[in-house]
Amino acid sequence: MKKAFLTISGLGVNILIYIAVILIIYRAGVMAYDFSYQVFGSPVVSEYSTDTVNVVVESGDGISDVAADLEDKGLIENRMAFVLKARLADATFMPGTYPLAQNMSSDDMIEMMSDAANSVATQPAESSAGAEGETQTGAETAEGEE
Repeated sequence: MKKAFLTISGLGVNILIYIAVILIIYRAGVMAYDFSYQVFGSPVVSEYSTDTVNVVVESGDGISDVAADLEDKGLIENRMAFVLKARLADATFMPGTYPLAQNMSSDDMIEMMSDAANSVATQPAESSAGAEGETQTGAETAEGEE
């Protein structure tokens, strides 16, 4: 009787271990698929949201800084996937203020922030004060550089 109980309980433990391993493998597969879709696909946070959010890219901001800001503002779902996608695209973000929306793909955001002409306002060369009222529009900047 005791031997039968030990055999059955040992079999039950083995079944629970196999179920746990299968669930862990399944979850890892789902996470890998989601991450690869974020990197190689064109996902959007919300297809129907047309509200724009101004994202400020300052001189010296790296891809990680921009990705953190985008994630905080709800424009991307996965910061690391955005960083990898931007690095694969060899993106260089130009300083300025960009109107981005949740219905834009990461590719669209990267393309927009890589061209200063898309900026609604450029950042001053030395912005120690950091006041938003001191930003120049793209037309004013172009006139000043001529």
